[in-house]
Amino acid sequence: MRGWDPLAAAAKLEMAMEALQHTRASVLAQWDDEQSRQFDEQFLAPLETKVRRALDAIHHLAEALSKAERECS
Repeated sequence: MRGWDPLAAAAKLEMAMEALQHTRASVLAQWDDEQSRQFDEQFLAPLETKVRRALDAIHHLAEALSKAERECS
């Protein structure tokens, strides 16, 4: 049995990203100018891409670990 559950970590990361997106949407109501758009472009857009890639990698890792666990049982 594994001591670390990659799918639980992925779920936490997904929830954190959703919380960030929700907060950003709330802030957008008061901060919607060129600086805001630059912030989104410079920080948030790349972060979303990196989080999606990390989630894909975590899911792939979870599959590989599960397969290895089945084969070793």
